[in-house]
Amino acid sequence: MPPRFPRVTTGWALALAAVITMAAPAMADDSAGPLTAAVMTVRGASRCAPLASDPLVQRAADMATHASSDYIAHRSAAVPFTDPMPALKTIGYTGAKALLFAGYGANEADAIHGLILQGRNAIPDCSYTQYGASSLRGDDGSILTAVVLAAP
Repeated sequence: MPPRFPRVTTGWALALAAVITMAAPAMADDSAGPLTAAVMTVRGASRCAPLASDPLVQRAADMATHASSDYIAHRSAAVPFTDPMPALKTIGYTGAKALLFAGYGANEADAIHGLILQGRNAIPDCSYTQYGASSLRGDDGSILTAVVLAAP
């Protein structure tokens, strides 16, 4: 029996589906455009200001995808982090709080879908004002995605 996903009935679901289906396959870390578009679509459904890209938060998102990729490929025994605050503090970020959402799939649409399902309640939270998004193709051809939301 195929896996069942929670039923999503909010207005952003159709826009998100359009963004995901038009997305080109990810090739490297800098190909997070469709992922960013999906996050901004979910954020746009709220009355919050748009999220602003931050270089340190972006670095934490890149660190998360690389840590996951290394763990999956058995290049590292370290379990990937789920709390981005220690990584952010290590690289000099002084913000108050942060969340990490990750996705994994055989293709970009599946990886983005998984990430958005995780973050659908937090992405519209107006207390988060900064973000970083990363997409990476794993050694096995799968796609890993990560989004870090942060509050200064």
